[in-house]
Amino acid sequence: METNNFIENLFIKSINVMKTGKWQWPDHWNDFRKIQFLTDSLNYAKQNEFWEQAAILRDVKKSIEEEETGTVSDNIE
Repeated sequence: METNNFIENLFIKSINVMKTGKWQWPDHWNDFRKIQFLTDSLNYAKQNEFWEQAAILRDVKKSIEEEETGTVSDNIE
């Protein structure tokens, strides 16, 4: 989705980078802060119908939550 709004373009491009290994969290962010950022960003993406970015955010959030709990979803035991 291409948009003329600078903020929306910035948001889309920033989230798209999360599909790559070329980004990292700020060193001072704990898991709570990461989850809060992802939750807020996911809500913004859904409100603006940025579905591809919502999927990226959902996947990153899921991986943080799994690291936090030490579980892996779809793990059949």
